[in-house]
Amino acid sequence: MAALTRRNFLKTSAAAAAVASMTVPHVHAAGDETIRIALVGCGGRGRGACFQALKTQEGPVELVAIADAFEDQAKGFAQVLKADEEVSKRCAFTDDTIFWGLDAYKKAIDCLRPGDLVLLVAPGAFRSLHFEYAVQKGVHVFLEKPFGVDTPTLKRALAAWKVAQQKNLKVITGLNNRKAICTEETVKMIQDGAIGDILSCWVYRFQTNTCSYNPRPEWTPLQCQLRNYNSFSWISGTPCVDWMVHNLDICCWCKGEHPTWVQGTGGRQSRTVKDELLDHISCEYVFDDGVRMMMQTRFMPNTWTSFRAVIQGSKGSALLGEGEHNPRIFKGYHQVPEDVVWKAPTPWNDSYQEEHNRLAKMIRQDLPSEDVDFCLKSCFTGIMGRMAMESGQEVTWDTAWNSTYALCPDLDNLDFNGPSYIMPNENGEYESCKPGLPQWKRF
Repeated sequence: MAALTRRNFLKTSAAAAAVASMTVPHVHAAGDETIRIALVGCGGRGRGACFQALKTQEGPVELVAIADAFEDQAKGFAQVLKADEEVSKRCAFTDDTIFWGLDAYKKAIDCLRPGDLVLLVAPGAFRSLHFEYAVQKGVHVFLEKPFGVDTPTLKRALAAWKVAQQKNLKVITGLNNRKAICTEETVKMIQDGAIGDILSCWVYRFQTNTCSYNPRPEWTPLQCQLRNYNSFSWISGTPCVDWMVHNLDICCWCKGEHPTWVQGTGGRQSRTVKDELLDHISCEYVFDDGVRMMMQTRFMPNTWTSFRAVIQGSKGSALLGEGEHNPRIFKGYHQVPEDVVWKAPTPWNDSYQEEHNRLAKMIRQDLPSEDVDFCLKSCFTGIMGRMAMESGQEVTWDTAWNSTYALCPDLDNLDFNGPSYIMPNENGEYESCKPGLPQWKRF
């Protein structure tokens, strides 16, 4: 995509302009210093984010509403919170403010006042939908990754962010590695020239454990997919988007820009369960100056493991990113102990807790939001990779951004008890991506 267009990354869109602008007080309604919190999404990451938001020491907070697609998830987590001696003191929800269903997010957000906070931690397909509603209601947002799974949902998230800026709403993303202080220190060193000009970037996530898939006969296909969202592309965006976005973002952050071309491939070699999740993916990205970034992920037993980003420069190399708690810089291209020339001076901090501490400060002190524009572009970089991987075609930023293909069309009207966008065959099996076949050119 032309550099000018990429830098602008869609100025205020029609969707943004359609929402009336207003300024929200940066603290809270009626001078009350307590930030009221609503949680949307009670899975593992949602539970973690909720505990972290309630444990912040930046001022008084209370959880007033809980929402999830499933009743047992919402009620089950409510019991977990009540059983925690420390966190339960900050819980003000009642049985009447525990919600479930696909519209539960609205009910939970409606329990807040302008200037309060919502934690948006449902699966990625729903992020922009929930973000849009939160911004309309004038509440600050913890925005977990991914921010979209295709171009339409990512554009919708961008439009909501533009309105959030107009309303002075504070937003921080779930790209938690940006809040790891040692990673921040390392990125600054790289940007200041510690390894010279960046020549190549390598993004790895190789692990032996595989994503579980647990269908049950009493669930509809849609309910099964929502319960096992990592196993389905339309909900998670594939590992290109949901799992790899952290280290894609780290490399782009060091480079100060995003790639404009990608080709890739992927498939199922060892995975035998009946979902559609792939077990290996590889994408080659190119920046405007010709620098390449290679992204590889594999989830197979008995294989070599690596979880990090490697950046090679004209004067040395660096290890950092998600999975690397001891970022460091080397004098050459071999990342061996004897070649270390610099280590981050700050020990690894709890980056998950740090993002909620920073968000609370943003709200209370009227500090600027995170660079959400850049984070959205990093998510779009993963979306581009998904398009290239599934289709087996080269994909440019222009082509990807102009795509109108929706993995989850008409998301607002999805029926919890109705059919899904994809359905299994008579044996309960889902078709996995097969690059090169016309039906997988989903852009």
